[in-house]
Amino acid sequence: MSLSSFSIKRAITFTMVYIFVVAFGLFGLARLKIDLYPDISFPVIAIITTYTGVPPADMETLVTKPIEEAVASVENIKHVRSLSKLGASLILAEFDWGIDLEKSEKDIRNNVDFIRDFLPDDAKEPIIIAFDPQKMPILFMSVSGPMGPAELREISRRQIKPALERIVGVASAETAGGLKRQIQIQIDPVKLHAQGLSVESIISTLRRENIQVPGGGLDEGETEFSVRTLSEYETVEEIANTVIGYRKGAPISINNVAQVEDTYEEITRVVRSNRKPGVLLFVSKNATANTVQVSDRVMGALPRILRRLPEGMKIGVIFNQADFIKRSISNLSTTAVQAFILAGLVLLLFLHNIRASIIAALSIPISIVVTFAVLDLAKLSLNMMSMAGLALAVGMLVDNSIVVLENIFRHYREGGDLLVSADRGTSEVATAIIASTLTTISVFFPVLFVPGIAGVLFNDMALTICFSLFCALLVSLTLIPLLCSRFLKMRENQGHSFTSRASNGINTLQQKLILRYSQTLNWCLDHRKTTLMIAFIVFVLSLALIPKVGFDFFPKMDASNFEIQLERAPGTNLKSAKMTFRIVEDIIHSTIQELKNQYTDIGVGEAFGAFAKGSYAGTINVSLIEKEKRKRSQMEIESALRERLEKIPGITFSITRGQFLGEEGDLIIYLYGEDLHASRAFSERMKEAIKDIPGTVDVTTSLESGRPELQIELDRDRISALGLSTFQVASAVSTFIKGTTASLFRDRGEEYEIFVRLHPRYRESTEILEDLFVTSPLRDQIPLSSIARIRRSLSPTSILRRDQQRVTNVSVSVKGRNLGEVTRDVTARLEKMRIPPDFSYEIGGSAQDMITSFKWLGLAFLAAALIVYMVMASLYESFRAPFIIFLTIPLAVVGVIGILFVTGTSLSVVAFIGIIMLAGIVVNNSIVLVDYINQLRTRGYDIREAVMEGGRTRLRPILITALTTILALFPLALGLGSGGENWSPMARSVIGGLVASTFITLLVIPVIYTYLAPKRNNAMKNNKGD
Repeated sequence: MSLSSFSIKRAITFTMVYIFVVAFGLFGLARLKIDLYPDISFPVIAIITTYTGVPPADMETLVTKPIEEAVASVENIKHVRSLSKLGASLILAEFDWGIDLEKSEKDIRNNVDFIRDFLPDDAKEPIIIAFDPQKMPILFMSVSGPMGPAELREISRRQIKPALERIVGVASAETAGGLKRQIQIQIDPVKLHAQGLSVESIISTLRRENIQVPGGGLDEGETEFSVRTLSEYETVEEIANTVIGYRKGAPISINNVAQVEDTYEEITRVVRSNRKPGVLLFVSKNATANTVQVSDRVMGALPRILRRLPEGMKIGVIFNQADFIKRSISNLSTTAVQAFILAGLVLLLFLHNIRASIIAALSIPISIVVTFAVLDLAKLSLNMMSMAGLALAVGMLVDNSIVVLENIFRHYREGGDLLVSADRGTSEVATAIIASTLTTISVFFPVLFVPGIAGVLFNDMALTICFSLFCALLVSLTLIPLLCSRFLKMRENQGHSFTSRASNGINTLQQKLILRYSQTLNWCLDHRKTTLMIAFIVFVLSLALIPKVGFDFFPKMDASNFEIQLERAPGTNLKSAKMTFRIVEDIIHSTIQELKNQYTDIGVGEAFGAFAKGSYAGTINVSLIEKEKRKRSQMEIESALRERLEKIPGITFSITRGQFLGEEGDLIIYLYGEDLHASRAFSERMKEAIKDIPGTVDVTTSLESGRPELQIELDRDRISALGLSTFQVASAVSTFIKGTTASLFRDRGEEYEIFVRLHPRYRESTEILEDLFVTSPLRDQIPLSSIARIRRSLSPTSILRRDQQRVTNVSVSVKGRNLGEVTRDVTARLEKMRIPPDFSYEIGGSAQDMITSFKWLGLAFLAAALIVYMVMASLYESFRAPFIIFLTIPLAVVGVIGILFVTGTSLSVVAFIGIIMLAGIVVNNSIVLVDYINQLRTRGYDIREAVMEGGRTRLRPILITALTTILALFPLALGLGSGGENWSPMARSVIGGLVASTFITLLVIPVIYTYLAPKRNNAMKNNKGD
């Protein structure tokens, strides 16, 4: 007994089953985690090592190189990149996608531990962490109020931060900005020299006097008392009055040689929200938490938190990742609903039977709801990729049901019993729809094994489509015949009613369409060679359009958010940088009327605090109002802003969209060479050579001009003769200029630094170094100028390495042209340049990722096509029939290239996924057609009669399935709404391929069939032409 027969006979049982699975699906939907992207484990591990005061070149030699060598031997390593700068080393170990990252992290730890003894003793223990995008902040908030920046910071840190971190799902809430209290000992070097004291004496005295020492315990009777000696400072005055020495019997206190102030730390980082100073909060979620739920909880908690804060305080949301997720998911949901409506209208148009249309259309929502249950069981999330998979699948979900219902409808219309028609109509096409479903599902298996970001990202989408199509197949084989056997009715003649006239009109149109098609097919069969030659010429011409279509990695997404990375010349102080950033902020507010929020962070240029570029660099994050409410696209806004920023002298900037895909830029030129001076010169030549290529913007080089530096070269012999060490001299200079924390001052349960440093007025000129004194063991005051030579120089701010070679990155952003064209032009321009000896370069970034992804996707396409053929050959137990159907795949490429060319869409990874999908989709109608032709031939029809009758009979279901899929994809192809541009290339590829394959199925495949099918009964009778 077939599955359809069983469902018809046990109708109530199957009804209960479907009620249960739908309820289970709704339960699964409620449980699904909602996120922007699938859970992705980035194959990157960072090794961070600090070694205070060591310059970049020494850091590279002493720390970076040994660790690089240890890391490079780890299995599955792809690239090793490093950054060495003053006092810090960052190494990024990049692995192949899909590896066991925990094992790789363990291997790195073992290798680094093995060479730890070869690193400098004073270097800190290397910190090894795996990069996790799930730990990136999901909320940026600003805190403002009537109080000063110091109090704002304290309230944020003591009250708001703990309240946020108590919310379920919140991992951390970090603060930035405001002022931090600090007790400063501001030394007057003239007074210190006059008293014959050293800066070390101040530091050692503070550490010795400000103590709390446990003294064990004492018993008294049955009670044990712990003993603790308390000698901590309770007031700032006590610090100022601390005696640090004696002169002629008179005590010398700290306030005799320094000014003691209860003030704030020196500002090295400035944050502003919408051009106003304030405090920022960055909220991160737990890795397994639902982004939308965590965001909603935080937003719901803000009113309660505000009620506990001082009057007048405000917490504003600058950026909320959940907003974009909600808009994107909502947009894809709307697209799916629109697709459902359009598919329903097509069914009604062709079937002109409301009951039949409803029965067929029911397969869409039921299949989707059941898919939610499967996604939940598979531990997948509801994200942009899985939702896109559902939106893409909507039109295909009804295909099998259409074929089944149309065949049942045909048998019933010819006078058959309803129950018999439902059983026979389903059984006749069961093999065909199983074959078509298996071919569609099978094309996604190769996608699951594509390495790199493309394979990882599209894994969820592929699985979602497979799950939904399998559910739709079960629905078409069970629920559709069940419902047809109970509810399908022929439309009775209703005289001259509107519906009757409309139905008759549609019937007339369909009959004319069938007649015209029969005439066209008859001509094609009479002129077979001409038909095939036309198809071949069109195919070749379409291939010639590929260079004009162009190539891209991923579509540029309008996320209503972008970031400006801005730098002044290295060495620019914070005061000057703040003025520049104010100018840029004003330009942003005057240029972007669509501005929603903007925050500025000066003094931080990179992800890790130890690797901040310094006071001369910073970022400005810009949030726009929703895409639907703007007249200008994000790209147009960026271009207008870029045009104005380029007129500001003395700055370097780039505008990025903060995507995690790709590397530092769309296109990167890695210039390898050990000579930093030559690298800087040649990278600048590269930059000048390519920046005028159309489509290139924000061309920057990683090797900056040297940072101004005062180098103190010590006279070792002279220092030794005076009983000093170079370390003592260097430490004294460091304390005077940089400052040092001597001890901690406790007040109301909080700890604040007691910071020793030169008075600010002595740090306003470089000449102070000539006037500093160092105290010898004999208490002699030694001028620094007598034991050292001070000279001005330029030092590299950082040294980059890639795969154990020094490298300079020339980064290029691409706007207005596709990445493939720009990469080709840049490569051609570079090939004309004369490369210095001992230098080499290679192209990287998204350009290289695109080439790698296309190579693997091309192999996936070939594998998908082979799997489709193998599935069909297995089902038909034939090599010839599947080959006839298989020819639909390459010919469908005509439509793909044509629609991409007409719509101005580049061939991207997303579009390529659409082409792979086509390998399984376009054969479906050919399967239905060839399967029926074969059935007719077994009934005694000769080839021509079988082809003509098969074409006429299957014309309507073929057109219905093609139109439902095409119209269902149409809203997605328009690329409207948030995140819409991500999926439009895929939808357009499928639409173009389906349009082409429909004509191929109806006209070309029948001709090919007459050549390749086994000849029986004098097959091509009455062949009048070629």
